Amino acid sequence: MSLRRALAGLAIMSCAATGLGLAAGTAAAAPVPGPGCARVFVLAVPGTWDNGPRNGAGVPGMLSRATAGLGAGKHVIAVNYSQSFFPWDNGGKVYPNSKAQAIDVAERLGEQALQRCPGSKVALIGYSQGADAAGDLAARIGTGQDRIRPQQVAGVVLVSDPRRGRGDHLIGRPLGGEGVGGPRPGGFGWVSNRVNTICDPNDMYCNTPPNYYVTKIAGALAEGGQNPALAAGVLNQMILQGGIGNVTNELSDAKARQQIMEYNAFVEGGAHTDYGAYEVRPGVSALAWAHDYLAGLN
Repeated sequence: MSLRRALAGLAIMSCAATGLGLAAGTAAAAPVPGPGCARVFVLAVPGTWDNGPRNGAGVPGMLSRATAGLGAGKHVIAVNYSQSFFPWDNGGKVYPNSKAQAIDVAERLGEQALQRCPGSKVALIGYSQGADAAGDLAARIGTGQDRIRPQQVAGVVLVSDPRRGRGDHLIGRPLGGEGVGGPRPGGFGWVSNRVNTICDPNDMYCNTPPNYYVTKIAGALAEGGQNPALAAGVLNQMILQGGIGNVTNELSDAKARQQIMEYNAFVEGGAHTDYGAYEVRPGVSALAWAHDYLAGLN
């Protein structure tokens, strides 16, 4: 083969490879939302008993301020579920059943939106029990266990997440504890870099001190056995820190009474319901930060 023919062959192969690269780049380009479709569908999951005034999208209470007026390209969808904790609450569901309902409804609404608008994305925001549900759904999506794909998630905001882990991306002041229900064992997978958690340091739902073993076990039970590793981990931690005798001490009536008194003080203090005032940045409240974050998603 002549040198000229060999060079010509290389040139052809180079052009073909370049063409393939351009084609691949075109195929991988982000889809554009179709006519009448929002760029981002924001699924808002309210908390237990959080039935305050609703915004124009029908989102009640705490999240109404964070999801109002997000601007062009956003469509807010309220995730309505029983929001119950005790069997005598709305819908007669105990906490794990209520949370499961919230996950199912949010998942269905997200799937419907993406089927109708395949070029769009979804965002999740949840408060309290709603953060528990939104966080679990985000974890399922991020670890490939859901029909919604990780690349279809624009962002997530969890306000007072009972399953906040120490490794979750925290917006606001540093914290020493974690969620009362224990962290999600598998984390958020491929959406970890888009999940933001907000927790007032005085909010025991999302910032339970490390040595509050009674409270943690109660949190594990409230999760309906969905996090059995938490209860086992709590017991192992007690044993490692002080032996078998420490288990009896930490689960004693005195310790339980102390935690109950401090928990009551926390409830009366209002930290769990004060995210409109709690500042994550100087002059920026938690709800204002959440609003601006959602408004800026594409």
